[in-house]
Amino acid sequence: MYLSLLIWIIAIAAVVYWGQTFDRNNYNLLGKRKLFLGLSALLLIISAATLATQGLKKGLDFTGGTILEVGSYKQVTPNEVKDAFKDFPDIGGLTVQVGTDMIKDPNPEEGQAGEYQKVLVRLTLADGSPLDPTKTQAALTQLKTKLGDVKELRTASIGPTISGELTNNAIKALVLALVAQLIYIFLRFGNQVRYGIAADLALLHDVVIMMGFYSLSGREVDSPFVAALLTIVGYSVMDSVVIFDRIRENLNDWWAEHGEDKVVPYDEIVNDSLCQTMTRSINTTLTTIVTLVAIYFFGGETLQSFAFALIVGIIGGAYSSVAIASPLLCAINEKYPATPPHASNWYDTDEVVPEDYMSDGDDDEVYQEDTGLPRSGGRRRSRGKRS
Repeated sequence: MYLSLLIWIIAIAAVVYWGQTFDRNNYNLLGKRKLFLGLSALLLIISAATLATQGLKKGLDFTGGTILEVGSYKQVTPNEVKDAFKDFPDIGGLTVQVGTDMIKDPNPEEGQAGEYQKVLVRLTLADGSPLDPTKTQAALTQLKTKLGDVKELRTASIGPTISGELTNNAIKALVLALVAQLIYIFLRFGNQVRYGIAADLALLHDVVIMMGFYSLSGREVDSPFVAALLTIVGYSVMDSVVIFDRIRENLNDWWAEHGEDKVVPYDEIVNDSLCQTMTRSINTTLTTIVTLVAIYFFGGETLQSFAFALIVGIIGGAYSSVAIASPLLCAINEKYPATPPHASNWYDTDEVVPEDYMSDGDDDEVYQEDTGLPRSGGRRRSRGKRS
């Protein structure tokens, strides 16, 4: 565990150092878009293949049934636990997981060993329903009879109807989140749907990779996993919005300087925007990752899977904002070139710019002649609408 933690610390320090170099250098990130897209394609293929071959291991929340979690004071194998239920009546489904090592008992019972091996048993009746309280107690007694004395840690039951509702609600929540993000970004960026499409495709990339890694690790999908999935959807789009906002600002500044009739160097502006926001994106991501790594290593087994899902999703979200969403914007721009925002009388204002206090001679005389007012030291310009 400590070796893995040390590797994480070294990796985080290296990324922080690399992130600071963006303050001094302007890297050609978009020039590596083929490499980024190739890496994403590889990860998506691995994730899709894993999901297709072994799928997601559904937890009790999504399958229904009864879970018995006990501590065995001697090491046992999954087959030994399964054999203990051979003559147990009416068993329809049986899944067994055992811990690899003996762990210390935080509340040892008198006369018992101070450590045990964790054993997790999921049972369903022949019709797929969970065990009633009488049968649950009988199953615990069966374990004690066949395996020797065990410590009861936890029992839980959930019916198939509730598990079906949880599955449907989880899918609805994910779809609703993606649609809401699309609408929000569409409205946020001056009714330009290109930003919403790029962000949502990047989000789907994050979701598939997160589910693929979760399947590859063999972890159970439960309600906390759904919460982690929706958290990732919100977190990833936040990073994309920051980058998109800088792109929009730089586009407006370019048009203001060169004129709205010029062809904008879109790829160059997107790349500059990425470099300008990279340090911020890295620092924001790493502050979250540091906390999640601490939870993963020291938060106990109940929080470990939740932290694992968030770590994979947040790293994938930070990556996709740079390597997927931004190149997608450039690809969309090749088909539908960006156009400058049109000024609106409703939003037009006259602004006195205070940064220039130099007297321009003739300009000063013209100003007094036009307005009849003394020059205030600022320079007056018209400011149009920023989309």
